[in-house]
Amino acid sequence: MSIVFLDFETSGFNPYHDDIIEIAIKLINSDTSYNSLVHPQSNECISQRITAVTSITNELLRDEGVSWKKAYSELNDFLKSILQKSPDGKLYIIAHNGETFDFLFLKRIFSELNELNIKTIPSKNIVYIDSLLFARRLLKREYYKQESLCKTYNINTKGNHRALNDVRALEELYTKLCEIFNEELNSRRNVLENPQMIHDYIHFKK
Repeated sequence: MSIVFLDFETSGFNPYHDDIIEIAIKLINSDTSYNSLVHPQSNECISQRITAVTSITNELLRDEGVSWKKAYSELNDFLKSILQKSPDGKLYIIAHNGETFDFLFLKRIFSELNELNIKTIPSKNIVYIDSLLFARRLLKREYYKQESLCKTYNINTKGNHRALNDVRALEELYTKLCEIFNEELNSRRNVLENPQMIHDYIHFKK
């Protein structure tokens, strides 16, 4: 299965107006990944508050970041390369709090690229899986933030709020959630190898 883990660091929490400042995406059970700092599309400086959370500074973006057009195109090329190898013609994209954050930013990227006449992956080939919703459906607890869940399961969160570190931790967390779900199902079927089942479970499909 072609499963990838996605995380964006951004200049704020509004997926319709704020800037993406770092992208990371990683193929499951592989070192294959894409990671880049991104020059803000608005050309506005990021705030001290965002720097305090992410450790990303305006100087770092200036010196090591790439243009948003380059970053978006490279991300799109990465996703297309993974999809080409997918046995079922589907790309399963996993993010924590994806439905209200990361997936909206990703769809905005696709829209921006389409406006530049750059072909993106058809929506019919993408299955979005929000690991936060998976955890909420599966677990009975008070907090579902990625960092809180990782601490519960002794998953290393050092360097969190940097995108590549977050996707590595998310992969471990998602694997753990799948293990718990397998135990609940009491089945020989490994749900980690069946992401469509996870998607349907989250959205109450049978």
